[in-house]
Amino acid sequence: MRIIQVTPRYPPHIGGVENHVASISESMANMGHEVIVFTLDGGKNMLETSNINGVEIRRFSHINLLSFLYNIHQTKPDIIHAHNYHSFIPLLSAISAGHVPFFITSHYHGVGSTKFTDFLLSLYKPFGSWCISRSKSVIAVSEWEKNLLSTEFKIQPILIPNGIDPLPFQQLSSECRENPYILCVGRLESYKGFQHVIRAMKFLPDYDLIIVGSGDYMSSLIDIATHSGVQNRVIFMNNLPVSTLAQMYSGATAHVALSTHESYGLTIGESLLSGTPCLVRKSGALGDWAEREGCIATNETDPKSLSNLILKCSSLVPSYDDPMTWDTVVKTILDLYSL
Repeated sequence: MRIIQVTPRYPPHIGGVENHVASISESMANMGHEVIVFTLDGGKNMLETSNINGVEIRRFSHINLLSFLYNIHQTKPDIIHAHNYHSFIPLLSAISAGHVPFFITSHYHGVGSTKFTDFLLSLYKPFGSWCISRSKSVIAVSEWEKNLLSTEFKIQPILIPNGIDPLPFQQLSSECRENPYILCVGRLESYKGFQHVIRAMKFLPDYDLIIVGSGDYMSSLIDIATHSGVQNRVIFMNNLPVSTLAQMYSGATAHVALSTHESYGLTIGESLLSGTPCLVRKSGALGDWAEREGCIATNETDPKSLSNLILKCSSLVPSYDDPMTWDTVVKTILDLYSL
């Protein structure tokens, strides 16, 4: 089967959607399918092509939307699968699809990351609703997202959770550092809530904070750390291979994820598999993880209260030995394609 996956960005860009698309694309390719990824993260060139782990990637710039649409149509796929409602990708894919079966994995959380993007999202809703009505199936990656889609769009989404490759996260080796450390992982944006953890470090003098990720909010986080007097105990890392990230999870005292809106929270599963307890935001899909041993949820952001919760979390013992693998996810998606 010739399958086109359409996504705003693709690795080496990092993020939950990027990880999801790469994982299912490579698994489908390993199963013998021809997989082509179309993405809008290219540079100034009209088209950049590469092949990574059996997946052909075609990267376009945002100024070449007509070429993007034309190339999708000319590829003559058997399936078009678009990702991330919070972008124009589903709309562009739906326009290109014609009579080709069209699927959406929405990664939907219902709000924008800023007031302005939230406003744009409200303007986009008629177009997004058309995309959803045009699709053969809409896939939700969490129970929380499924319920949200059902409420806002009056549809019955198909629940197919994200997968995890457990092997890297069940290794014995851990990151060894001079001081114990708290871990945060994700794109550096204000809605991710890393600033709250930085402010809580004032009340955790025996710990360092390691933040793994990149993004435009880094300078603000550095300023917050400096203003809080903890700049010497806040360490930023980026572009870690999976094996090193697994060691970082395993060596952490606790993993804290306070994002205000997520559709799943893949890093929480990775952390629990690594044996590290998690403190997560109660709202959104992250709150679903609190049902797992070794994970607690809160909406608290007060620095002192948050520091107490981090210490409470650090005493928990995770138990998470039944993750859905990416191969299982892909087999479920392929079955859906065939319906």
